[in-house]
Order: sequence, then C-alpha cells, then structure tokens
Amino acid sequence: MGHNFHLSQNLKQDQRLTMSQGMRQAFDVLQMPVLELSAWLEKEIEQNPLLEISKPSCREISYGEMAREHVPSRHEYLMGEIRAHFFDKKEQQIAEYIAGSLDEKGFLSLSLEELCRALEVKEEEALKVLHVFQRMDPVGLGTPGAQQALLVQLERKGLKQSVIYSIVDQHYSDLLHKRLKKILKTFHLTPEALKELVKTQLRPLNPFPGHSLIDIYNPPITADILIEKVEERWKVRVNEKDLPSFEIREEYASQDTLTQEERDYFRRHRAAGKWLMRILDQRKETLEKVMAYILKKQIDFFEGVIQEPHPMTMQEIALALEKSESTITRAIGDKYLACPQGFLRLRSLFTQALQTEEGTISNKRAKDLLGKMIAREKTPLSDEALSQLLKTQGIPCARRTVAKYRKQLKILSASKRVFKNSFQH
Repeated sequence: MGHNFHLSQNLKQDQRLTMSQGMRQAFDVLQMPVLELSAWLEKEIEQNPLLEISKPSCREISYGEMAREHVPSRHEYLMGEIRAHFFDKKEQQIAEYIAGSLDEKGFLSLSLEELCRALEVKEEEALKVLHVFQRMDPVGLGTPGAQQALLVQLERKGLKQSVIYSIVDQHYSDLLHKRLKKILKTFHLTPEALKELVKTQLRPLNPFPGHSLIDIYNPPITADILIEKVEERWKVRVNEKDLPSFEIREEYASQDTLTQEERDYFRRHRAAGKWLMRILDQRKETLEKVMAYILKKQIDFFEGVIQEPHPMTMQEIALALEKSESTITRAIGDKYLACPQGFLRLRSLFTQALQTEEGTISNKRAKDLLGKMIAREKTPLSDEALSQLLKTQGIPCARRTVAKYRKQLKILSASKRVFKNSFQH
C-alpha cells in the first residue's frame, strides 16, 4: 500500500469522533461562508486518507468571483488566535464556542451560567479560558461590555494601578454622563489633568473590540445562495460550485492484507468521511429551507414591487421551520445572497416591524431616519427629544426603542456625544 499512510504515526494521533465534537463541527460548517468552507473542506479531505477530491471547486461569474487575494475571515482569524493561545483541546473547544457567541461589538452574548450549561463545564474552567480569551488580539474580546473591555486593555498596558484604571473601574457611569466634579474631587484632579488623562490614556483604547476586526475581516464578496427567476418561476440555489466534490475510496479499507489495527483506523476515517458528507448535506438543506421562506416572505421586494424588505425576524423563521433561533443565526451569519438587487447580506433582510400612522414600516427605515436626524443635529439631542422628533414624522418610537436603535447604529448617547466633542481637540 505504498507508505501505508504512515499508520504507525497516525494511529497514535487518531481520536475517536464523539457526538459533541461532531455537533460542534456541524454548527461550524453551517456558519462558514462558502469560500471559507471551501478552504476548510480541502484541508479536511487532505487529512483523511480515504477521501479523494473528484471535482475541484469551480468559481462562477453567477456567484461572483474573488476580486482580490484571499484574506482571513473573522472566523478564521479568531481560530488562529485561539490556536496560538490555547494548547489544551478542551480549552480550545471552550474558546471556539466563545468565539461563535460574540456579537458584532466583540462582546460575549451569553452569561457565564449559560456558557457553562451549554458546554457542561465548571465555572472555574470557563473563567480560566475567558481570562486568556479576553487578552487575545484584539484585546477585550469576550468581555460582557465596554467598561470591562477598557479595563482589560488598560491592564494589558500596565495601567492596572493607575488613576485612569480606577476612574473607569469605579466611576465609569460618572465619566460617560459627564459628572466630572465627583471624579475631580475623588482623585484630586484638575479639569485639565482629567482631560489629559482621557486624551492620552483612554481615547486610544477601543471600547468595542469587535469593530477592529472589520479591518482584518475584509473578504471578497462571493454569494452563498443565488435566487433567480426562470420562466416566471423563482428558484433557490445554494452555491456548491465553489466547494470541492469528494468521494470515499472504499478499496483501501477492504484489502485482505490489513491488520485489525489498520482496519479500525480506516473504519474511523470512513465514518469521519460519511459524517462530513452528512453535515454538508444538512448545511445545504438548512440554507435552502431558510432561503425558501425568505423568498416567499419577501417576494414583493425581489420582484421590485417595494424598495425595502417586509419586517421579518430570525425568531419568525425558527418557529416556521421548527429549528432553534441559534441555528437560523448561524445559517444567516456572514453570508451573501445574489439576487436581482445585486449582492445582499442575508442579515440585511431582517427587520422588525413598526406601526405608524401610515401603516407598518420596517425598523430599518426608522433607524435610517434616526441616523439622519442625529447627523443633522447642531447640539446633541437626548433619546427622549429624538423620540418626540420621530413622532412628528408619524413614527411613534419610545425613548427605549430610540436608545436601542442608536446603539445598533453605533451612535453614542447625547451625553457621550457632548463628552466626546469636549475632548475632540
């Protein structure tokens, strides 16, 4: 059999595929955009002696071509950081789950209790991994919020015993809401000294560490799903052209000269290959079902009858398809759709509904209007003032809703906008 596939070495490294590992792999495959999945799949095929590529990936104009050299996706980048910081397999698995649970700002969307329950690990194990994870690059990822992200960054700069660390730790709310007299009195600072501290030690930090990944995460736009109208009928196609096709070479595992140890080795790799085929089929089926629902819901948008999608949520699709919301979130994440409107992020099709005097509108329209109002303001307006201003436009929007939309638009509150402007120069 040639070099006998280096069985003596590989057998020592080979591990039995557990159900939990397989399920995590299935979730990862569902979450990956097509180009990242293609690269990952080629590596998996290369590492399995029973798998052989029968048809290389084929880029097609209909799905969009790579416009530039491949750069790591956000997922690839984080996996690289995890491998560089964690060497224990269990800790790697915890870190990978944390990476998949980050929101766009880089904050952990799960509580510590939820994290431990999902992974069936002890609190001290999760905290140990979180401590290291939060100190990867960019520093502050996986923290529960901006205050904690800033504290970790100050610590990494050797400023844990500094005045600015104590201010952020003990008086963060006072700092944000410009209650500066309290800070000045507590730390015996002059206004000029506080201003200098903020300018030199706080402003260079990033309260939203996930945003810095935008500079790293700059992938070519390649559609994962295509919808097109053929002879008056809409069709959904999942992009498989950019994925390599492979087959299992059964003849290797069936040779009479194999020892029992070799047979076990090949049996495990055959099972791994079958599982790989299964989760790829599951990914395709899930994407098809999700897109079929979206197409039915948003047919007026794709037909060009309306300019904005109808209100639609991931929870709505999860209920309709009898799947978990986390499954829908992973299916949608980082993926693009090729349609008559061009290339669209699948996430862009999801909006909440708002009831106005003129009828139902999407929250995207309300958020766009809110952003324009804030851009035009001469002095920062409070959320309550913005709420009243939206009402004059026929859009009833409570103060709390305004605050939520403003945060989604990455716009600071009025007090923070004043605070930011006061230290701008």
